[in-house]
Amino acid sequence: MQGKKRHFQAMSLSVSLFAASTIGLLVSHTAVQAQKPVPKPTVATVKSMSNGDLMCYVNLVDEKGKQYNSVGASPEICAKEKRFLNKKVQLSYGKASVNDCQSAEPCGKSRIETLITKMQIIR
Repeated sequence: MQGKKRHFQAMSLSVSLFAASTIGLLVSHTAVQAQKPVPKPTVATVKSMSNGDLMCYVNLVDEKGKQYNSVGASPEICAKEKRFLNKKVQLSYGKASVNDCQSAEPCGKSRIETLITKMQIIR
């Protein structure tokens, strides 16, 4: 009986290790997918703009009707809100250093974000 019990314990340990490694693989695969950048439109209609604590935020609708909410933009873009609102625009993006604090107050931390750096009205 002891031999069967040890064999069963060894099998259940193997199954547990297999399950744990499979779950670990799935979790790490999901983490990789989560880091995949979200595609941003290059042509869209500006629906709204607002200045946030850290950057300007733009809500867009592309030519296929897909909505993009809170797309980050440089503060200079929001300064021209009246010019761009409800207009079809060509968008250019660039990397920028953004304050990484909980408020607009400087805290000495920053992160790199891809922001709308240029917006040009088309037609």
